[in-house]
Amino acid sequence: MQSITLADAYAIESLRSNDYTNSDIMEKVKEGKTDDFKSFNKNTDYSVLDALNASGDLEAVLNDGYQVKFVTENGLKNLIKMKYGKEDGLDYLYDNNQVTGLQLAEDEQQDLKNMLSQNWVFKAEENGISITPAK
Repeated sequence: MQSITLADAYAIESLRSNDYTNSDIMEKVKEGKTDDFKSFNKNTDYSVLDALNASGDLEAVLNDGYQVKFVTENGLKNLIKMKYGKEDGLDYLYDNNQVTGLQLAEDEQQDLKNMLSQNWVFKAEENGISITPAK
């Protein structure tokens, strides 16, 4: 599994949350049209996808998944919202630097667990997923 930056993950998940498929993303990147993605989010640097493609990693990242090298607290909440459509206070609680009560399907749970950096601990519990800082 490839390791990518939080900025890389934001670029990928912002597109996926706007109904871009992996094939759509690959096609635009190969055509050199990452500027077209700016219509979704002007603040996201989609050129990171060009760099991933140039290194030969983009296709594997899109198709096989990835681990984020370092996920911040806000990064965790943003990724959960972008990737799963779940919001703090509505779909889970974020308090004292931890996520509790997050409900995801089994495949989504595995995906989130794989995606998290080493500074987080993932636990599937009866009342939902908890994610706490590693000690």
